[in-house]
Amino acid sequence: MLENKMEKENNRGMKNAKRLRENRSLKKNTAVYIDGENIPAKKADKIISIIRDEGGVVDYIKVYGRQKDDATKMWTVVAGYIENMKDIRLYGPPAKNKVDNKIIKDAKKATEKNRNVDIYYIVSSDHDYVPVIAALREKGKRVVVIGEKKASEGLRNSANKFIQI
Repeated sequence: MLENKMEKENNRGMKNAKRLRENRSLKKNTAVYIDGENIPAKKADKIISIIRDEGGVVDYIKVYGRQKDDATKMWTVVAGYIENMKDIRLYGPPAKNKVDNKIIKDAKKATEKNRNVDIYYIVSSDHDYVPVIAALREKGKRVVVIGEKKASEGLRNSANKFIQI
């Protein structure tokens, strides 16, 4: 009877160890880029909840906006409360696609410098991200777009997964 009990305990321990190894192999390193001009800060909790539910290990979250843009100021407040979130403020005069171009540049740079990042989240409904999404996917990266209903079909279809908020 004692042998049966020890054998059951050993089997349970082996199953738990196997499950732990499987869970570790499922964890993916994640980078998140939020277009603060395109997605309002009031959706931050929903965005963070989605990313956590997807199960990645978040390396960093960056939210972008222009320095003197009143519409994105709330993201600065939100960034102060969310772990690993960095508020990126762009200086200088307003320019078309300034934030978009910075996010695209940073995502491309991250594929070279942070090869351990497996999943990229682009949080925007802007069609301008389609080329960088294609480039990331060509490098074998998983790209998830979190966007609003207004997101174009092209943006929705360019990612591995589109999640509407």
